[in-house]
Amino acid sequence: MATSGKFAFWTALLIMCWTESYSGQRLNSITDTCSGPDETDILRKELNVLHQIVKDQAIKMEILKGELNSVNQKLSKCCSSTGPSPSDSDGHYGKEFLIAFPKSQGSVSKVQVLITAKEDAFVVFESAHPGVNNTFEVAANAGKEVSLPVSVVMDMDGIFRKAVTIRASHAISVYCVIQCSCSAAEGFLVFPSRYLGTTYLLSNSDFANIAIASQHKNTTIKLTILSSPSYITWRGINYTENEVIKIEHLADLKTLQFSANGYLFGLIESNNPIAVISGSSSDASMFEPNSVMEYMIPAKNFDFKYIIPNFAKSQQDTYQFQFQDHNENSVTIPGIDVTRGGGTDLFYYAFGNGLPCIAKANEIMMPVVFSSYESTFMTLIPSKEQYSNDYRILTPSTSQFSHYIVITIQATQISGILIDREPIQKYKNTMKSVTDSDSKEEYITITIEVSTGFHHIYHTDSDMTFGLILYGYGTSERISYGYPAGLRLK
Repeated sequence: MATSGKFAFWTALLIMCWTESYSGQRLNSITDTCSGPDETDILRKELNVLHQIVKDQAIKMEILKGELNSVNQKLSKCCSSTGPSPSDSDGHYGKEFLIAFPKSQGSVSKVQVLITAKEDAFVVFESAHPGVNNTFEVAANAGKEVSLPVSVVMDMDGIFRKAVTIRASHAISVYCVIQCSCSAAEGFLVFPSRYLGTTYLLSNSDFANIAIASQHKNTTIKLTILSSPSYITWRGINYTENEVIKIEHLADLKTLQFSANGYLFGLIESNNPIAVISGSSSDASMFEPNSVMEYMIPAKNFDFKYIIPNFAKSQQDTYQFQFQDHNENSVTIPGIDVTRGGGTDLFYYAFGNGLPCIAKANEIMMPVVFSSYESTFMTLIPSKEQYSNDYRILTPSTSQFSHYIVITIQATQISGILIDREPIQKYKNTMKSVTDSDSKEEYITITIEVSTGFHHIYHTDSDMTFGLILYGYGTSERISYGYPAGLRLK
């Protein structure tokens, strides 16, 4: 959305909210004296209404001020050669987000949106789906957990009006966790809308499940099925490998969902930026079934090399590597066998051995890890170029999980990391290392169990970056979740 368009949006939003706040509210004229208890009650109710109107408009005004400051900063950059501000390098912080919630195994019991911020922020949730629209205040160094109606989760294939947009007065990070009454859970990092793309690969396993949210009007979405053991039924027609499903003229903020009984590796292309969440509604390939999902990264952000950390307590890690084109692709991991998936060179997989490793390919690829401890979670692996300097995370507020963070950083840079103001050397007994055979650089991974709630992890040198993945395993039930705590994107 252009700057002028955003300014017009916030101005219109402020006027609309002000108008709606007064719409249909006729305040009785106030007499000089109270004639009795009934009139006293009426006056108190009117006073409460006025207080709420003032509070709501103050919140909307703060958001508008934040947007005006953003416009001023952009104008300053246009007239300056100093380049982007340091905050622009933190790709997981933003002021506008687009979310869709794919179906999960069984009935959904909780939908949580976890928000953190570097500065106090006002955050507005908007959706055509009932029960979502609301405004919240997010405190820096504390975060905010927002519960949405479980009906916002899609429960079947088709097109719906269930997209959720989040707008904030100051830059925030957004994470989502879905929990089911059937002892299943999973979560994902949400990228700011400015990083959404038009080309995506899909990663999943058994019972593939894909959700897509459109950001603009007249969006055309094309799914090319690259590999799948089963067919997909869309509007009464079956589609299989090398066939294309095309949906045209999709309205803005619409959501659609595809699913398959087996895995579904595919290529998603669109004429406008979209959000894509891919996974499996019930991954039963390892241990207990569990919903798995990730907010997919646009293909333009793929890389050739990735450092894959070890995940504490994991009983089995499965690495999945995908390519966009047939180019006689190959993936190598020293000390680990990497196998081509089926008869295609679009998909490779390997099994982890509990140690960090480095995966390299001859073409850019997308790596995903399925990590299992009685149940499975799915997470993207950031490349070195996608590491950030500052992460503020909020773990799901439930006693059912043991929460962990795993950090990946070059060995020579490790001393400057602070975890809730504690030096990382405190956790040196969990450190493991791996050396890049090309550059001879040593990388360290550190796994740390963290408590439920807010945590701040950063490097004291603003030029130093590191990778961070947050995950959790159930303490009493076979559930799990996992996702990158942040990614810097193009």
